[in-house]
Amino acid sequence: FLVTANEVVVATIDTDRDESIRDSLADVAVFLEHHGIKSRTELIAGEADGNRLLTFARSIHADLIVSGAYGHSRLREWAFGGVTRSLIEESGINRFMSY
Repeated sequence: FLVTANEVVVATIDTDRDESIRDSLADVAVFLEHHGIKSRTELIAGEADGNRLLTFARSIHADLIVSGAYGHSRLREWAFGGVTRSLIEESGINRFMSY
C-alpha cells in the first residue's frame, strides 16, 4: 500500500539531537526506495510524545500512520503515558501498527 501512496514521510521525534537519528531515517528512506517507494524524511524536535506525532501527522494531512508498537512498564505508562498508547487512543487518523 505504500507504493500507491501519493506521499510517504518517514518521521521520528528527535529527543537527543543525535546525528545517528538522521542516519537511521536515511536508512529507512533508502530501504523504501529499493522497494519502489519514494519518501522524504522529517525530524520532529522535542520530547517523545504521541500528541506531538499526531499534530505533525495532521499538519501534513496524513491519512495513515505506520509505526511500531511496544509498551513500557505499567507504572511508567500510567505516570507518563506513551506514544503507542496515544496512537491507540486516537480515532481521528488511521493507524497500522506492528508489535
